Amino acid sequence: MKRLFTQLTLLLLWTCVPAQSFIRTELPTQLTSPWEIIYGPDGFLWITEAGGKVSRVDPVSGNKTVVYAAPDYFSGAAAEQLLLCGPPRDIGSGTLGMAIHPDFTTPATAFIYFVYSYNSASAGAPVTKFKIERLTWNASTNSVTGNTTVVPLMPTGYGHLGGRLMIIKQNAVPYLFFTVGDNGISETNDPNCYSPQSTNPNNFTQDPNYKNGKVHRFNLDGSIPGGNPISGNSFYTRGHRNPQGLMYNPTQNIIYDIEHGDRTDDEINILEAGMNYGWKNVRGFHNDNNYVGESTYISSYVPNPAIANDALKEPIITWCSILQPTNPAFLDWCTVAPSDGIYYGSNGIPDWTNSLLVVTLKNCLSTDQEVYQFKLNAAGTGILPSTASDPNPQKFFGADQALNGRLRDITVSPDGTKIYLINNGGNSGHLYLHWSGRLNRPCSC
Repeated sequence: MKRLFTQLTLLLLWTCVPAQSFIRTELPTQLTSPWEIIYGPDGFLWITEAGGKVSRVDPVSGNKTVVYAAPDYFSGAAAEQLLLCGPPRDIGSGTLGMAIHPDFTTPATAFIYFVYSYNSASAGAPVTKFKIERLTWNASTNSVTGNTTVVPLMPTGYGHLGGRLMIIKQNAVPYLFFTVGDNGISETNDPNCYSPQSTNPNNFTQDPNYKNGKVHRFNLDGSIPGGNPISGNSFYTRGHRNPQGLMYNPTQNIIYDIEHGDRTDDEINILEAGMNYGWKNVRGFHNDNNYVGESTYISSYVPNPAIANDALKEPIITWCSILQPTNPAFLDWCTVAPSDGIYYGSNGIPDWTNSLLVVTLKNCLSTDQEVYQFKLNAAGTGILPSTASDPNPQKFFGADQALNGRLRDITVSPDGTKIYLINNGGNSGHLYLHWSGRLNRPCSC
């Protein structure tokens, strides 16, 4: 997709009040195709927008300042279109994930990292790629005073871009994690886009020699850590389809990824260095047998000898663990299109403590654009059992999806009582809605 979204969008805020009711406030912040939102350590919201822009927003007034616009942002060219199937398909481009240095309030490390597309070749023969750019922030002047490309030449394709960025400390050392999707078009949706089909990038997601279908780990200067699974290789995990989300549980030091399935099996995984998450041979849980050839592949899996303790890993959470639907109408599929999420460790909303909050994009026959709350077990390795009186997961804010639109990302105030969401679409007016009682809309089918 050339531009992820084009309409103007707004910043949505839910505030928790006693008895866990929520007040919905739509801040007057005009956003263009936002993709990432972070509640920064400086007390401001940081958001990436279309066109290689990074914005800083006052979380109370909604006042916005565009602090940086990448001069080399590139949205692809007609020469890069795929013409083999259906209408021409634009090369993947856009402004994607962002991360803020964990020691951002220290002047020497006041860095913002973000991802956008650029032309890695020439104007006459363009080649769109993604890069990770590091911005230097001056808190005295509230301005960006420098920029450096730390990771160039990250791949793109005609779908499934991934794009999430996060800084996580492991053994007190900060690392930059970046998700890259399989970059291909699923042959179940259109079998004629690649000739032969063996050239589809999604065939190489498990191969460490290719960057697509991976979660990568870098040092903050863009170099490759010595402790990565393969020396000199940036990949951290492999076998991913479209990992659009990353969440970090600091209590248990667990990294979770969120990824889109293909007609079935949207997933949440626990990332372990070097491990293989199976796409496209394995989808969802290993014992559900909902994809032809899946069980045979699992039982005959041969570990990669270059990767220590290599094994297939299954998700801890899936949506839509059913047989692969043959109906081509995606409105019928029960996949929810999860975009991103956040680990909620606060006591601000006691019922949410030790939960994963995940936003979704899809409004279809059995899915809503809403927030899922998954209550974790104490170890953070799975979810607590669901009961009639306390279902797990719980779902929030879906009743107002016509106003909210596609929920692209989520962040939470430091005290845990305010939930900020950015959307793609929805009503462009400035509405103030009040809810009483607990928001929990059940599935419509």
